[in-house]
Amino acid sequence: MTAENPQPSLIPEDRLTVLAAMSGDIDRYHAMDKASLLPEQHASSLITLALARDRLAIEMAEHVAELGKSRACVDEWGSVSTQDWVRHQCNMPSGVAGDLLHVAEQLPNLTKTVEAVGDGKIGFAHAAIIARHAQAITHSESAEPFDERPFLKAAEESSVSRLWYYSMHAWHRADPQGVTDAQRQAVEERYLRFTDGADGTVYVKGAFDSAAGATIKTAMEPMAQPLGDGDLRSRERRYGDAWVEMAAHSLDTGVVPQHGSVRPHVQVTTTLETLQGLIGAPAGEMALSLPISAKTVQRFACDSSITRVLLGADSAVIEAGRAKRVVAGGTRRLLDARDKHCRWPGCERPASWSAAHHILHWAQGGKTDLSNMILLCQHHHWMVHEGGWRLSLAADGRVLAIPPETDFYPPEFYPSARAPDEFDVA
Repeated sequence: MTAENPQPSLIPEDRLTVLAAMSGDIDRYHAMDKASLLPEQHASSLITLALARDRLAIEMAEHVAELGKSRACVDEWGSVSTQDWVRHQCNMPSGVAGDLLHVAEQLPNLTKTVEAVGDGKIGFAHAAIIARHAQAITHSESAEPFDERPFLKAAEESSVSRLWYYSMHAWHRADPQGVTDAQRQAVEERYLRFTDGADGTVYVKGAFDSAAGATIKTAMEPMAQPLGDGDLRSRERRYGDAWVEMAAHSLDTGVVPQHGSVRPHVQVTTTLETLQGLIGAPAGEMALSLPISAKTVQRFACDSSITRVLLGADSAVIEAGRAKRVVAGGTRRLLDARDKHCRWPGCERPASWSAAHHILHWAQGGKTDLSNMILLCQHHHWMVHEGGWRLSLAADGRVLAIPPETDFYPPEFYPSARAPDEFDVA
């Protein structure tokens, strides 16, 4: 037995008897047959068990309140805080332990809320949200005295997920300056972190205040909609693709501020053999990335500026030509006017968000003229190059998208080729 992990023998005898009886009842309930119950009986049991869970959580919060007052977790048992001790010793996430702590600290102000939990009118999760707002109001110098009634009314009328929304109005009525201060603090804590994996994968982690998050989601939502026929990407994948597409579009349109008098752009360095996709050619080089495949190099090269650099035997630069746009401005304007949007069947991403794709890549001898080019959005351009899809032009100029037969895209995943779109080439 240690003070850090108190054993049941330390519990007063009368309470130990009650807890032992509760534990025994749970064991007996667990041993009962559940398979023979009707669906309505399962549902009723769940509701009753949830009520018991919430009432037990209130009991735990009362213990946490007294434990916090004693400071034993910090002063005697060596934990960094009462919340941290509860998290470790009671086997729960930090957020759940925090909920117990907030309810514990606000118990004197939540008498009606605690009663509502006991009556099953609201859950402990409702009470935890009310407690967090009570904490903010009672610690604010600008707030009116805390009144749990509007929060409790909102809790009884809404789900847990919606309670925060409704209770924000009650909080603002009681303490508008406190809400302002809290939101200002959330902005100050805003961050976005990129972590590079050994394989070149970039992991992203961040936190944004509510208003900033809404701005980001509003901008990304139209870009994250399914594109064209058979778009089976998950929502998370579509959001990831939308983020890349927005960044690429910002670079392409020049809206990113200049850095060191140079407009930011993606730079890829490659050999002619890699560009042609020849066997034995090295990978391409891309700034801020690990080496990239020949297919990715070809995708970037479809619609970009190309600079020819000749190297000597010692890798010294012999000659560097001037940058030349693969698809010249006049040709691109004609292509935009003809296609108007991404030509993948069913996709309508506008021309300004699409790249000029060579059906037969220019590095393999394809011409840079309208007969060999179509517009493809970022996602579908990737599908044709790295994804292995093939495009074919029908006699009337319509596009046929043919899926690959690989382990990545097994034939049964796409049982037939995509039907041609209905766009008529002028």
